[in-house]
Amino acid sequence: MHVIGIILILLVVALYVGWIYFTKKQTGTAAKLEKGVQEFDIIVKGVYSPSVLHATAGSPVRINFLRQEDTDCSRFVVFDDLHIRKDLPRDQKVTVEFTPRKGVYAFTCDMGMYQGKLIAD
Repeated sequence: MHVIGIILILLVVALYVGWIYFTKKQTGTAAKLEKGVQEFDIIVKGVYSPSVLHATAGSPVRINFLRQEDTDCSRFVVFDDLHIRKDLPRDQKVTVEFTPRKGVYAFTCDMGMYQGKLIAD
């Protein structure tokens, strides 16, 4: 019985490491320009998809989140550096808007399990 517990723990750890590895391999998504605003659409379902966004510094950004799951972890999106925290009701588009300076802007769920970033050059 003890051996089965150890095997299950190792399996969970391996799955978590694999999930982190494969979600970090995304190369990034460029913005769609909509009336001078850089716009991104992100699906929230297990991860942020896409999770890496590329934008031009100094131009307004609009990020639209659409949560397609009921997991409590994904209920909020948090941009710590910008002091933004938004509720993401299921199947409702929620928009975050700001004008980035050059740098990296991380966004996460409340627990930090879902992770994304906007890179402004």
